Parts: sequence; structure tokens; C-alpha cells
Amino acid sequence: MDFNISVWLKELEKKLKETFKNNLLYIGLQGSYARCEADKNSDVDVVVILNSLSIKDLLAYKSIINSMPYKEKSCGFVSGKEEIQNWSKEDLFQFFYDTKNIYGKIEDIITPPSIEEIKKSNKQALENLYHAAVHSYLHSENLQEVLVSLYKTTFFILQTKYFIQNGEYIRTKQELLSKLSGLDKEILTVCINKNLVITCDNAGHLYLQLVDWLQRNLKEFIGEA
Repeated sequence: MDFNISVWLKELEKKLKETFKNNLLYIGLQGSYARCEADKNSDVDVVVILNSLSIKDLLAYKSIINSMPYKEKSCGFVSGKEEIQNWSKEDLFQFFYDTKNIYGKIEDIITPPSIEEIKKSNKQALENLYHAAVHSYLHSENLQEVLVSLYKTTFFILQTKYFIQNGEYIRTKQELLSKLSGLDKEILTVCINKNLVITCDNAGHLYLQLVDWLQRNLKEFIGEA
């Protein structure tokens, strides 16, 4: 039987409600399945928030996942209400806007980060990717494989950048691509087609293009710190 995300989520929701009862506050879906961009290799990124989370609850959740069909596809995040409400705001941008409600509403549990907090988050993401790109370019023996992983991250940075500039959260890669131009569009084009576009022959060039793009974006934060 082929994997059906709707059927799978309904079964998971049923088991979570039976197990956690009133302690269950929220179930959400993130990632490629939430964006309708999943392929056969995609994980199912589930968010589960309980009123309070104990070690016993974690064990119970693990037991539920192990009982699910296609359990190897299960991924995601489990938290108690207090923990997620006290999470660093700059880390909650994609979490807040990208999570599709399955049971409950994420906006009833946490508030969205401010523009300044979102800018701080994107600057940190740029810095982390810049470090990883330069380090791997100098020291990795398999540039092609690492570069595929690095370009995957550019979507989230561009998604955040567009939100900062326009106040609109664009959920999918293709929709965002239609709104971009210049080097931003070139970078996202590689991101979308990374498994086909990135080869041993052009990996070096695409590395340098990525570093150049990161440097340009980091310069935009000069004077804002």
C-alpha cells in the first residue's frame, strides 16, 4: 500500500488523543508534506505539544511512533507548553508560520516573533551557512554531496528575507521563486533543482556563487547590530 499522509495523520491523531487525553494541546505538520512538496523519500515532520511533558510522556510517544505504519518516515518535535512558550523568539519564525494546524491552533500557544527578532534569526542563519560553506569548500573531499545540503538551507533564508522585506510568508519554493529576481532567484533555482544541477564539474563554481551571495546578504546587516 502506498503511503497516504492524510490517513497516516488521522491514525496518529487518534492514538495521541487516546494516550494523552486532556494533556494533548496541539498537533501540527511541518516541512515538505505541509508545503505539498514531498517526495517518496520525505520525512513526516510532526509537531506535538503537551500541556506538560514528562519522561513517561516521551516514552509513550515513542511507543506510538513505533506502532505506526511507515514509522521510519516519522520525524519532528515534541514539547511541553511551558518550554515552547519560553523558547527564544528568534528561533520560532518558521516554526510559527510554517506549521500547519492538525489539532488545535499554534497561535493559541505562542505568539509570532517581531521583525527585529526575525532579522536576528536570519542573520544567524546566514552566518552559520557562511561558516559551513567556507569550511566545507576548503576541507571537504566530496563538494557535490555537501553542496546539495548547503543549498537546501538557502530556501529558508530567502523565505525569511522575503517576509522581512514584504511582510508576506511564502510557503512553497515555486511560489517564492516566482517573486524573486537576480542572484536570489539563481540561488533558489539551484536549491530547487539541486540534485540535478549540482555535479562534480560545477560544484566549485556553485560553491563560490553561494559564498558570494552569503557575503552580499551579510553586508546588509552592517550597522544594524
